[in-house]
Amino acid sequence: MFSPLGKRHPIVIKGKRAFEEMVKERNRAEYEEVERVQVEMLIAAKDDMEELKKAIAQASDVLGSSHPAVEAARLDLKDLRDAANAQEYQNLCDYHERNIQDAASKFDEEGLAWAISRADKAGLGPAHPIIERGKQQLSQMQRDRTKRERRAREVESLRLLLLAMKIDLFGGNANSQRPQDTSRSSESSLSSSLAASIVLDEPAMLEYEDSVKRWDANVWLAEAGSWEAAEHEIAELQKTLKKSKIDLGELHFVVLAAYNRIREMRDALHRAQYKEIEQYHISKIAAAAASGDLEELDKSVRLAAASEMSWQHPAVQQGKRLYEEGRKIRVRILREEQENHSQLELAAAMEKATVTFSASSPWAHP
Repeated sequence: MFSPLGKRHPIVIKGKRAFEEMVKERNRAEYEEVERVQVEMLIAAKDDMEELKKAIAQASDVLGSSHPAVEAARLDLKDLRDAANAQEYQNLCDYHERNIQDAASKFDEEGLAWAISRADKAGLGPAHPIIERGKQQLSQMQRDRTKRERRAREVESLRLLLLAMKIDLFGGNANSQRPQDTSRSSESSLSSSLAASIVLDEPAMLEYEDSVKRWDANVWLAEAGSWEAAEHEIAELQKTLKKSKIDLGELHFVVLAAYNRIREMRDALHRAQYKEIEQYHISKIAAAAASGDLEELDKSVRLAAASEMSWQHPAVQQGKRLYEEGRKIRVRILREEQENHSQLELAAAMEKATVTFSASSPWAHP
């Protein structure tokens, strides 16, 4: 039913405007109430990431995604997420740092390498300070291990070389060549410096020098018993020296002493062998000269000259002179024998010629 005033009557228009304002006011009041509720829900959930996600989703549906409260809540959610991620990452860093430090404190090289690798794969990255520190600790542990191994090799090489030289400073058996683990007793004879090749401490050094002074090549050769045993000892010392100088270095004082010891051993052996060869050839020359057999004397002299004695040896020269004198005497005797034989033949021929001439002469008696 319509009013007779009509739609365009000022009263109707004014009434319609009043009604619209009332509806707008009611809607605005309802929206403000909904907005208040949603904002309160966003504020209440701002410390709980999961609840805030739900509240933002609901507020976006009700208020719109571009509402200032929704955008502010999104920033709060981002802060919560960043804080959670940061805390999670920090927990991850703390966990792997503990693993690395535990392995480092136990000096577990393999465990430390495994902890570093695990931290790298977990997302820390190879350049993370925790991994960098772990790598530095691992490198230091490897360097320390290399130093310990090198020192152990040096100590063992020194022990074996001294034993080969018949010098026992480690309380072991000088006749035993079986490698043994480096012990505190051996370490006590060595200086603790790792800056250069290991050296003996003062008491061990005095004992070493005394042992070197007491050693005599001639006594050693006599104790060896035979040339073969002496040659074997020299060969064993050379073999031990070849191995030991790899760890000790060419200029280590014991290595230099071993070189000198080998030279003295060889000289003593060569002197003894030369003396025996000399006595043998001198006796052969003397026996040949006494027998008067020039062929045997010549053979003995040549054999002596071909040996280490050479032609300049006095015994060879003496034998050579005896041979020359004997050869001259034999030639003179042969010449005299030939002359006597020739004279006898001449006398016989002259006698025969005289008899023949006498028989054919006309003045011969009938």
